[in-house]
Amino acid sequence: MARKVAIIGHIVPTPNAIPVTGGPARLAGMLKLYNYTRVLTDDNRLIDHLAFLKARRGVPADQDFSVWEMYLCASLLLKSHLDRNGSETLMVNYIDADNEERVFARMREFAPDIVVLSSTFILSSTHLCNAGRMIRKHLPNAFIVAGGHHIFTTLMYLDDAEKANYLRSSKLDAFVNDVQGERTLLEVVKAWPERLAGVSNLVFKEPGSDAVRVTPRAVEDNDINSTPIDFAGVEPGSVVHIRTARSCSFKCSFCSYPTIAGDLALMDIDTAVGTFRRAKEAGASALIFVDDTFNVPRPRFEQLVDRLIAEDLDLPWYSFLRCQFVDERLVEKMRRSGCQGVFLGIESGSDRILKNMTKGSAAEFYGPGIRWLKKSGILTVGAFVIGFPGETAETVEETRAFIEASGLDFYFLQPFYYLHHTPIHKLADKYQLRGQGLDWSHATMNAKQACRILDELFLSIKGPTFVNPDYTLWEVAYLRSKGLSLAEIKAYRETVNKMTADQMTRHGAPAGGATSRGA
Repeated sequence: MARKVAIIGHIVPTPNAIPVTGGPARLAGMLKLYNYTRVLTDDNRLIDHLAFLKARRGVPADQDFSVWEMYLCASLLLKSHLDRNGSETLMVNYIDADNEERVFARMREFAPDIVVLSSTFILSSTHLCNAGRMIRKHLPNAFIVAGGHHIFTTLMYLDDAEKANYLRSSKLDAFVNDVQGERTLLEVVKAWPERLAGVSNLVFKEPGSDAVRVTPRAVEDNDINSTPIDFAGVEPGSVVHIRTARSCSFKCSFCSYPTIAGDLALMDIDTAVGTFRRAKEAGASALIFVDDTFNVPRPRFEQLVDRLIAEDLDLPWYSFLRCQFVDERLVEKMRRSGCQGVFLGIESGSDRILKNMTKGSAAEFYGPGIRWLKKSGILTVGAFVIGFPGETAETVEETRAFIEASGLDFYFLQPFYYLHHTPIHKLADKYQLRGQGLDWSHATMNAKQACRILDELFLSIKGPTFVNPDYTLWEVAYLRSKGLSLAEIKAYRETVNKMTADQMTRHGAPAGGATSRGA
């Protein structure tokens, strides 16, 4: 009999609206986490930006209106992989406080043997443990397994006893300990419940006891063409995420992805175009390529764009883009193929900081690409980091000047986040870099100073529109799929940004993180 597997793409860690109680000190503490992702309402609630827009547009409370409605690549990939290998699956995009009862009622009706939780967007142990408790409460008899980025990058620092303790505290039954994990998960589904000890890359509880087994590692190197997405069960009109590559060809010193994901693997053009076509046939309204450097290598990217033009599929798409590797002719091809927006990881307007980041670019190289994109009507979201090792008041001013003169449609700022499995960690002594996460210092700045500078920049920068740093391009793509024009999206963001500035002015600039990452 086929195993019944429920796949959960994401569990949102906090309610869309959080009541503010406990006075000014409590509010100040909450603003440190949520200042740039929530707004304070007249009835003393910190409300998620899209939840605010939902109420403002009169969307019924029981109707979904969340960026997490979009189908995430990991859950689509796992569902397709398990379906092809004989499982019966149910895919759940996301669970939050608003849809929890409704979604779990559907899952109980499905009665899964196994529940799979992706940890791609789980950012802390607290988040994972809360998610585990939620699933366990509603599905007490299911075998719950989690895998993905958070699981792998957390377990890499732990010994076997610590891995076992983390699994117990999470209330889950198993961790898939591989950065890819498709093969391991399929073996888990086939081996459950009696033969799990024979599955590699697994941390699991022995059935009927609190004992935990850690099986040997066997690094996966799956053919990226062997796990195409088929989009079964996707709701027509949805935005879907796909990949055509795994890992990244660049080695930016702040980024852990190439270190974790291994060598760059590229999907064949025919397979990539076939995935695009199936998304169109399934009724998708737009597609987001999650490849870290979609347009590199350039010859392959141009070949893919040419094929999309030839196919004439008329499906809007969005992607990450290295705009120093395009020219006016290629940007025009992107427009003709359906590109409507791009995420530009510019990171800094200072050549000194870009060199420290090993970005392989200079600030002057970004300007022409942004102008060509704007001319072609492709919207741009620029990402910037404040506080990277070597950052000074002078380099911050270079970033300010760049943003204001850039011509970007949207931008956002984030403080440097120090991860020990990134290349910059190997240079810690050079920069006198200490700490981790959002608690760090180096020779020229510390995290509190960076966050204070970030607040000052938000309040003073003119030109591009500040966008939610947790949602970035996704928010724009999602709202366009809901029928909002670019002008309407900018008007909404400007309203939210004014409310954010007002709450900072009334309650003091929070000097906190620019995302809820530490929540």
